[in-house]
Amino acid sequence: MAVGGLLHLWNELGVQVMVLVSFALQVFLLVYGGIRRRNSSAVLRIVLWLAYLSADSTAIYTLGHLSVVSRSREHQLVAFWAPFLLLHLGGPDSITAYALEDNRLWLRHLQTLTVQSVAAAYVVYKYMAGSGALLLLASISMFVAGLVKYGERTWALKCGNMDSIANRVDRSEKSFESLIQHTRDEEEMLLAAHSHFDVCKGFFTDVTMTGDSTRNLYQLLEMELSLMYDILYTKAAVIHTWYGLCIHFLSLLGVAVAFLLFQLSINSTGDGYSKVDVVISYVLLAGALVVEAISWCRALLSTWTSCTFMGRRGRGWEWLLHVVTSLRRRVQPARRRLWSGSIGQYNLLHRCTSDRNGIRSRMAKKLGLEDRWNKMCFSTTFSGSEFCSVEDLKMLVLGAMATIGTGMNSRGSATLGRNQCEVNKWSVDMDLDKSILVWHIVTDLVIRFPRGGGKVNKMLVEATKVLSNYMMFLLVAKPDMLPGRMRREVYLNACKELDREWTRCLDKWSPLEEVESRPREDVLADWLLADLYHSLLKNPDCPSEIFIERYDRENIIRGLIRWSPRFSLLTILAKGRKEEEAPEHAKDVYNAIWIYESIWSTPRGKDTWLEMIFHMWVEMMVYVAEHCSRDSHARHLSHGGEFITITWLMARHIKYYSIPDDAIPNYGSITGGFA
Repeated sequence: MAVGGLLHLWNELGVQVMVLVSFALQVFLLVYGGIRRRNSSAVLRIVLWLAYLSADSTAIYTLGHLSVVSRSREHQLVAFWAPFLLLHLGGPDSITAYALEDNRLWLRHLQTLTVQSVAAAYVVYKYMAGSGALLLLASISMFVAGLVKYGERTWALKCGNMDSIANRVDRSEKSFESLIQHTRDEEEMLLAAHSHFDVCKGFFTDVTMTGDSTRNLYQLLEMELSLMYDILYTKAAVIHTWYGLCIHFLSLLGVAVAFLLFQLSINSTGDGYSKVDVVISYVLLAGALVVEAISWCRALLSTWTSCTFMGRRGRGWEWLLHVVTSLRRRVQPARRRLWSGSIGQYNLLHRCTSDRNGIRSRMAKKLGLEDRWNKMCFSTTFSGSEFCSVEDLKMLVLGAMATIGTGMNSRGSATLGRNQCEVNKWSVDMDLDKSILVWHIVTDLVIRFPRGGGKVNKMLVEATKVLSNYMMFLLVAKPDMLPGRMRREVYLNACKELDREWTRCLDKWSPLEEVESRPREDVLADWLLADLYHSLLKNPDCPSEIFIERYDRENIIRGLIRWSPRFSLLTILAKGRKEEEAPEHAKDVYNAIWIYESIWSTPRGKDTWLEMIFHMWVEMMVYVAEHCSRDSHARHLSHGGEFITITWLMARHIKYYSIPDDAIPNYGSITGGFA
C-alpha cells in the first residue's frame, strides 16, 4: 500500500521534483564549479563530477518525459518548463567541461543540442499553442534564450579543444618587459598575464613563440595557467567576444521578457492552473533571471573584459578600464587565480614503516584495494614548513634551473658530471621509474644520515626532501604525469623488499624501546645500512683487501667500491633467501644504498652533496615536465594544477626568453649562504 502511494505521488509530482532538482544543480555548479581551479580535494572532485553528470542527465530525462506524457489543463504549465531545461543544458559559465576529453566530444554535444532543441520545440508546439498568446510568447522567448545558451556551451567546448587553441595563437613577436616592470598588485599582474597569454597557449599547443620575458615570473605563470583553465574548462573563450556578449544579452533579455509575459498571462488567465505549478514556474523564472544577471555582471567585470578595454586604448575606453579595474580591486579576484601552493608528497620509508594492521587497511586488503588504499592513506601535501616555505622552494628551483642551464633532455647526468660523480650516471640513465625510486631512497639516506663537516642548511634539506617526495608522489599517485611506461611492479617490488627489511628489523633489533623512541623511518634506514655492512663482513666472496683499513662500516664499503664499482651486492644480500626473489626485490633498494655509500668516497665537486642532489632532482623534474604530454599538464589544471606544470613553463621561459638578471635569485640571497 505504501509503495502504491509513493508511485502515485511520483506520477503526480515527479516532473516538478525533477525540474527543481535540475535548477538546484545549476545553482550548485554556478557557485562551486570554479573552486577546483585552486583545490585538489578528491571529495570536491567527486561531488562536482556527480553534479556535472547529473545536471545533464536530469534535464535530458525530464525533457524526454515531457515530450511523451500528456498533461491535463490543470498541469498545462508543466510544458512551459521545457525551454527552461534547454537553458539548464546550456550550463553555468563557471564549468563547461569537467574533463579535457569533454572538449574533444563537442560534436556529440552538438548532436545532443539538435535533438533536445527539437524535443523542446515539440513540447512547446504541442501543449502551449492553445494556451493563450501571452503564455505561448513567453515559451518562445524562453526557448530562444535556452537555444542560444546551449549553443554557447557547445561552441565553448569546441574552442576549448587543443586544435582550436593552436589556431588562435598569435605568433607575432611580443615584448612585455615594460608592461610588467612596474606592476603594483595582483590585478595589474593579471592584466600582464593576459598580454602574455599567447605564449602560454603556444607552449601547450607546441607553437614556438619569440619575445622577451619579465621578472615576477612565478606569479605571472600561475595567472597564465589560471587563464588556460578558463579556456579549457569554462566558457571564457566564447563569453569575452562580441558575439559572446550578444548571447549573454539575448539570453538575459529573453528570460526577462518571458518573466513579464508570464506575469501578464497569469494575471489574466491563471485561475485554471495548479498553484504548485505556478509557484515552480515563478521559481524557475526568477532563478533564471538572477543566474543570467550574475553571469552578465561577471562577464562585464572580468579581467578578460579589462584586457579588451586595455587593447582599445586611445578610443575612449580608458574610463571603462579604470571603472572595471577599480571595482575588481575592491574584491581582489586576481589573488584567487594564484596557484594553491600545495605539493603532493609520498615517502617510501614512511609507507613501509607505518602500521597497516588497522581495520580499514585489512578490509582494503581483503577487497583487493590495498594498493589504492595505501596510495590514498600515505599521500600528503606540502604547503610550507618552519624551515622552507613554498615561495622559498620556488626560488630555489628557479636558481637551480639557471645553474643547470637550458637543457631539457638530461635526467641528472649533467649535475652528476659537474660534481665528478660520473660513476653514478647509470642511475639516471636507467628507466625513469627505477631512477626516481633509487634516488628517492638515496635522498632519504643522505638527509637522515649526513656525513662530512660543515653546517647543514635546513632550508635546503627541507627543499630537497620535498622534491624527492614529490617525484615519488607523481610516480605512485599520478603516473600519467611521467613520460614513458611506468611499471607498477617496480614500485611494488621496492615496497615488498622494504616491508621485508622492516619486519626483520622489528624481529631482531634489541631493545624494542630503542626502535620506538626514534622515528621509524630513521630506524629502517639505519637497519638497511647496518644490514649491508654485516652482510659484507660475513660473506666469503668479498675480497680481503677491502678490510685492510679500520674495521668500520664506512671504510669497508669505501674499500669495496674502490675494489670494484657496483660489486655484486645482490649476491651478497641474497644469502639465506630464495635466489629467484633476490634480484627483483633487492636490486633497486640496494642500488640506492650503494650510491649513498659511493658518493662519500668521491671527491666533492662544485656543490655540496646536498646541493648536488637538489640540483639533480630539479634537472630530473625539468626533464619530466618537458616530456610529459601537454594533455596531462592541461588535464591536471582542473585538479588545482601541479607544481611540475609551473616548472615546465618556467623552464620554457628560461630557454626561449631573455630573463632579467635580477629576476633569478642566487642561493645566498635566499638561504644566507651554504656551508
